[in-house]
Amino acid sequence: MDVQERKKRNWAGPALFAIALMIAVSGCSGRQAANSNESNDGVKELVADASPVTLRVFLQQTLSDAEVQELLVKPLKEKHPNISLQIHRPGKEVTIDSLIASGETPDIIYAFNGILPQYYLQDLLMDMTPLIKQHKIDLTRFDPAVMQSIKVVSKEGELIALPFAYQFAALYYNKTLFDQFGVPYPKDGMYWDDAIELAKKLSRSEGNVKYAGLDVETVSRVARPLGALKVDGASDKAAVDTDAWRKAFALVRAVYTIPNNERPRTTNSYNRFMKDRSVAMLATVNILALGLEDAMKNGLDWDLAQYPSYKEAPNVSTIVDSHVFTITKTSKHKDQAMQALSVFTSDEVQLKSTRTTGRLSVLSNEQIRQQIGKDMPFLQGKHLEAAFKSRIIASPAFSRFEFGANSTALEDAMYEYLNGKDLNTTLRDLEQKINSNIAGQK
Repeated sequence: MDVQERKKRNWAGPALFAIALMIAVSGCSGRQAANSNESNDGVKELVADASPVTLRVFLQQTLSDAEVQELLVKPLKEKHPNISLQIHRPGKEVTIDSLIASGETPDIIYAFNGILPQYYLQDLLMDMTPLIKQHKIDLTRFDPAVMQSIKVVSKEGELIALPFAYQFAALYYNKTLFDQFGVPYPKDGMYWDDAIELAKKLSRSEGNVKYAGLDVETVSRVARPLGALKVDGASDKAAVDTDAWRKAFALVRAVYTIPNNERPRTTNSYNRFMKDRSVAMLATVNILALGLEDAMKNGLDWDLAQYPSYKEAPNVSTIVDSHVFTITKTSKHKDQAMQALSVFTSDEVQLKSTRTTGRLSVLSNEQIRQQIGKDMPFLQGKHLEAAFKSRIIASPAFSRFEFGANSTALEDAMYEYLNGKDLNTTLRDLEQKINSNIAGQK
């Protein structure tokens, strides 16, 4: 899920419109803890503690420095001047285990919902339901599908996180290459077969430059619309010898065996499309704030269309891929951490995030969702409607062993298959490798 650092944005939006919209949606803003003895449901409301507190936040999912300031630090300081944030980013020397070992265990973790189960291994996850009730967080404000993506990785009856944003999938395309080769632009509603036919017309070698018609990243990306995961979330056993994975492997082979459309293992799909400008179409998740503005300044003329779909699953683009905040079991500042999460998920912050970073809001508020990218001038005139045309299906239960060594094993298997290995043998060998990895980790 890691991607390049998002670039700094112009955070100032049309003031009158923003104020009007905030007024319109303020009635459903999340409430903060109040000075009161007991609520009608018998849950004691907390008296706000104004003592200075610094919360350690581990950003497993990427937020740029500018986004941290505008979406987290400043809004929190306005509501709770006593609460500060200390940001930790993963890197070669910084992991969740290294932070625990050094006595700097985070109070809050920001992560992809599929990664959350891994934190059970460090015994960091807790049921946040009591805190949610005490701080009067209204869960009905959130998109039910996004909440489901958290509940499905929580222990039964528990809730281990609150959502902040979620992904969409789209087909980004280089208009210059389509014009250069006289090929019509991709349309909404295409099946993968249609996209592959377009790719055949665009994959070519001219002079010293090889142009790729279509990059679909890896087999795991195209397996998502089929709801396929590597490891079964209930049994913690490999789940790749299935019809869904066969379809996904067949698709990547159909794409990457097109002459001149090979994908070397070391390929960075985003650089290929945005910097090298050698890819005509890139099928991926939300990259609106991941370098497209700079790429446009350097000559990329692009737009987006609806993500292609399987005929067996028309108009389905992916599973719910949500980015969430969880409060750690070990935190000594759980109430202040929940106050912070209440601010991060407020209408005001969700509106700013939608307008200035192009993220999809996790709120069930269509007014906010339709403001995507409104304060990002380079997106004006782009076919952003494509982001909303596909259906995002329910997220399966992720296993704590879904990623890590098993992601490497899947990529190995994909390239073995692309190099001519039989599909049945590929999947059987992959199944054994994943189960072996799981046994070793257990």
